[in-house]
Amino acid sequence: MVFFSLKALYPTPTMASALRAQAASAFPDDVVELLRQLMSIPSNTGEEGDAVDYLVAGLHAEGWFVHRQSVGDRGRANVYATRRPTGEKAPRLVFNSHIDTVPPHVDFSEDGVNVYGRGSCDAKGQVASMILAARQLIRTRPVLADDIGLLFVVGEEVDHDGMIKANSLPGFAPEFLIVGEPTEMKFATIQKGACKVVLRVTGKAGHSGYPHAGESAIHRLVEILKDIMEYEWPKDEKHGDTTFNIGKISGGQALNAWAEKAEAAVFFRVTTSYADVKARVEEIVRGRAAIDHSLGGNDPVRLSLPSFPHEVGQAAFNTDIPYYTKHGELKGVYLFGAGSITVAHGPHEFVPISELHESVAKHVQLAESILVKEHEY
Repeated sequence: MVFFSLKALYPTPTMASALRAQAASAFPDDVVELLRQLMSIPSNTGEEGDAVDYLVAGLHAEGWFVHRQSVGDRGRANVYATRRPTGEKAPRLVFNSHIDTVPPHVDFSEDGVNVYGRGSCDAKGQVASMILAARQLIRTRPVLADDIGLLFVVGEEVDHDGMIKANSLPGFAPEFLIVGEPTEMKFATIQKGACKVVLRVTGKAGHSGYPHAGESAIHRLVEILKDIMEYEWPKDEKHGDTTFNIGKISGGQALNAWAEKAEAAVFFRVTTSYADVKARVEEIVRGRAAIDHSLGGNDPVRLSLPSFPHEVGQAAFNTDIPYYTKHGELKGVYLFGAGSITVAHGPHEFVPISELHESVAKHVQLAESILVKEHEY
């Protein structure tokens, strides 16, 4: 267990350090104000150190036992908070989201209806909602709250290095994991998996005015991509469709020459399994291209649903869940949050203020329904 003195947390009089000082006297009660403070600290992937300091200071001031797990350099760290020392009692239910955002930083603004700016929905809005949901549980259900924890990780937007490192956290072995991502206030039934392939085709260079002088790698690649686009990919009423995106195409050496080489990168959002889609791609290609699987992928995650009635949907985006090595052993894993992934990462990212407030209440309701059902308090 690692603790930090306030003196060690405030080395310079920057805005970030001023916010850390403010957090040291406890986070604000209003979810919009807490989100404003979080968004005022830029935390692009690889540069999350100041935001980590802010969270550590605030959680420590609120009575959490805080473990700061280093992930690389520049102050990057996961923040794991529990109500008791982990050696004494590990949390059975953990609220989890990520600290990092995609560049560039977009300042906080709000108009009384929405909060705008980088991280508003992905995912600082989720972090703020979870902190205040945990606070409400502590105030209203203190015995129940002893079984909850918070895990805020770095690196989710790039390579999931935070969650990968979190696998070695002392005392981190929850039975239930609630992951905060923008799901439009729906509980996701599935987090689709991923299969990333690069198709490489070799042709024969020659003068393009004479068909017999060469063979175009681009023409051959287009035929393969056409077959992928016309293929009947798996569909499921509950878990959604397997979809794909041809994200990159390159090839050729001159406008008046048959292309000697061509390649395309394709990203599949998987509802069956990584192995299934990989095999289907190989069947479609039938040796017409070299298939590079080095970009990898992961299987979809079938998610848990609450015991109370609520709207559901599918998550076509990737999260940290598959990178928690014991996610298959969890009694329950939930994916839920305010805002829409369709506006994340863009210049007009936003989250509705009403959803932020509702998200706090829904996290409280979910945690209570899980823990009260498991044990009588």
